[in-house]
Amino acid sequence: MNRKRILTIVAAFVGLALIFVWLAGGFVSKLPTATIAATQSATVAESAEVVRARVQQVRHFSGSLQARQQSSISARITARVADVLVDAGDVVQAGDILLRLESDDLSARVRQQEQSLAAAQARVNEARLNFQRTESVVQQGVLPEARLDEARAARDSAEAELNRAREALSEARTSEGFSVIVAPFDGVVSRRAVFTGDTATPGMLLVSLYQPQTLRLEAAVSESVLANIAIGDTLTIELDAFAERMQAQVVEIEPAADTASRSFLVRLAPTSTDNMYPGMYGKVGVPTGVRDVLLVPVAAVQRLGQLNYVHVLTDSGSERRLVRLGEPQTYQGSEYLEVVSGVRESERLALNY
Repeated sequence: MNRKRILTIVAAFVGLALIFVWLAGGFVSKLPTATIAATQSATVAESAEVVRARVQQVRHFSGSLQARQQSSISARITARVADVLVDAGDVVQAGDILLRLESDDLSARVRQQEQSLAAAQARVNEARLNFQRTESVVQQGVLPEARLDEARAARDSAEAELNRAREALSEARTSEGFSVIVAPFDGVVSRRAVFTGDTATPGMLLVSLYQPQTLRLEAAVSESVLANIAIGDTLTIELDAFAERMQAQVVEIEPAADTASRSFLVRLAPTSTDNMYPGMYGKVGVPTGVRDVLLVPVAAVQRLGQLNYVHVLTDSGSERRLVRLGEPQTYQGSEYLEVVSGVRESERLALNY
């Protein structure tokens, strides 16, 4: 190993040692005793004690918002899109027209079936009159009974043809109705998949709708904590799009586990769905018991890069210590941070140092 490489390694070790000494407060000037006492008295009002508390232990499970009432409206006929009346984000009411398909050929088919029905009705009227005349003549003994059977068969055949024409007209009108796409319920248009001039085919997606009030947070909850929740329970959820936590009620637990993850799908209804949209990411906290922790106020913790530290007030002055933090906690109505290591119970910490 050459001399230059050895000097580089030594310099690196010296640099690391200086960093650790600086973090430990080694370069902080030592104040005289009188100055220390004055500093301590000035910071007593801006200090807080490390407290030990029993807090609720919570496990978080991720999920996403999904609407319980949603619909993907597809075409049922092959036709050209004549007009699209809505766009993504529009609010619609049940029965509102969303789009229209060209229906000239369908309307022509309806008119043809109406004419066929009229012709069938005319044949039925003629067959019925013929049957009545034949029946009268047969009763007088002028014609044989076989002629009456023939007239009855002609009448029944004409009536059957009339019923067929009615059904054909109903089918034609139904097909014509498929050219007008209406909203099946009150909701919001989440997707518009076609534009004027496109050709719609059976099964092709046209428009998607959802009901905002039916948004639910769907989360996969581990079977190990499933016994801690029940339908009707109120849990805390967090959405990335919102800064504050909110409450949600458990409304459904699917009674079958996913064989791959051994988790159950749990649906929770937020207290408010304002400004929420399908697909938003969120988490739900499931309580799993209580535990003892050390808590410090949020204002007592400072961050330097990836390191967290606090200033402990001792008889000899302020001592800076590195701490390892746990999860945020709410204690007696205030926000605290859990400290895993670095401080002891009852030690006093400087706030906003």
